[in-house]
Amino acid sequence: MAYYASVVLENKASATERHEDLDTARRWIEEERRSKPKLFQFGQIIEATPARPVVASCNANGWNPT
Repeated sequence: MAYYASVVLENKASATERHEDLDTARRWIEEERRSKPKLFQFGQIIEATPARPVVASCNANGWNPT
């Protein structure tokens, strides 16, 4: 299953990438969180399905259960 990984930064800039698995999407968000610790606001992983459910989210402090 494919996933969309989104990152939102403090300056309201955002980026979204499509990944073919959950682990790759999570790693991409973690890399963004570590490389921009002062700007990072939150990240989300969303299933690439018509319903688009959020399957994981995090803020500057780490991952939150969904």
